[in-house]
Amino acid sequence: MKLPTMSKQISNRPSYLLREFDKPIYLATHFGFTPIECPKINDKDLKLTEEYRVFEDPNDKKSLRAIHDAAEKASFLRHYLEQELNNLSHPLQVVYKRPEPSKKSHDYCMHILGFPSAMAEAILIRTALSVLSEHGFENTVVELNSIGDKDSISSYERELHHYAKKISCDISPEYKKRLKDDIFELLRIELPENISMGLPPSIASLSAPARNHFKEMLECVEHLNVEFRLSHKLVGNKHYSSQTIFAIRNKQDERLLALGSRYSRLSKRIGFKKEMPAVSATIFAREIEEQKDVSKKVYKDLPKPKFYLIQLGQEAKMQSLSLIELLRVNRIPVYSFLGKDKLTIQLENAEKLRVPYLLIVGQKEALDHTVTVRNMSTRAQDTIKITILPDYLKNIAL
Repeated sequence: MKLPTMSKQISNRPSYLLREFDKPIYLATHFGFTPIECPKINDKDLKLTEEYRVFEDPNDKKSLRAIHDAAEKASFLRHYLEQELNNLSHPLQVVYKRPEPSKKSHDYCMHILGFPSAMAEAILIRTALSVLSEHGFENTVVELNSIGDKDSISSYERELHHYAKKISCDISPEYKKRLKDDIFELLRIELPENISMGLPPSIASLSAPARNHFKEMLECVEHLNVEFRLSHKLVGNKHYSSQTIFAIRNKQDERLLALGSRYSRLSKRIGFKKEMPAVSATIFAREIEEQKDVSKKVYKDLPKPKFYLIQLGQEAKMQSLSLIELLRVNRIPVYSFLGKDKLTIQLENAEKLRVPYLLIVGQKEALDHTVTVRNMSTRAQDTIKITILPDYLKNIAL
């Protein structure tokens, strides 16, 4: 069962679907995200995650925004259970807008559930970059790090404790107390440069599976053709963060524009029977609004794409994100389901959506930088270079 399309009659729409949405959410739908109502954070969510609140930068709390806001994630997971979203097709991609702590603006939250592959992080990064680009941020850089899986995190914490003992004479009593509560604070407190340079990197403690995941992550980001750099001090929240941590910054002033990571470990604490692969990203809308006016247009429905993108193989999957972005820039919406690999499932989805054309990217197309365009009625097809694909699709007879 797939999420209902926004073209359904309003009376038939489930309660969790968003009735009206703005441009950032509209842009996210191009990458497969479904707009939903913002889950409300209740007292239980706050109490459950109270001990998890840490700040990305303890010296900059003007927005009172906690890194990886645990309460927001807890409220979404609770909403997921209460609304029985587990009955929908997975991987599940949703997006919503929530008030940021100062209540002067809204943040945009994107979640992907049931997708263990690093492609999930790549989808979030690509979507966030597209939203930011549309609102004036062209000069950005993606920061990446990995703290790995449970075994990797345990190993890394031991390394940090060992290093903290080694430099204990250079740490103030106040900082020592913070380290006792959270050893990851060692990466956030102010230390002399010569001591800070000696901090052990988390990627040195990665287990073999975690190394493979981060390798896949780097390959995905390279296919996005965006500037990125490793940031060893980007570690997230030790209570539930895992695998890749990523941030998007404005290169001119290093402003933090978006932040994301996996938070799968939080799911069992919320009440899931087993750990659910979960990853999210938050785009900080205040930064968007300060840079450029956000479109005031209110969307109540989404256009129905005439194309369905089918990808076959890992190379094709990684190139698909750049292809979707190319089509988005040219205002050509396309259905896609990058979380599914089997051809039969993708074809079934395309038939249910009744699209007139398929866009097929297999191993050969990925290597040749082409796309096969197939007419669903006549089965006739052409292989088109990606560079001229937008013009071809705009002029195709439908």
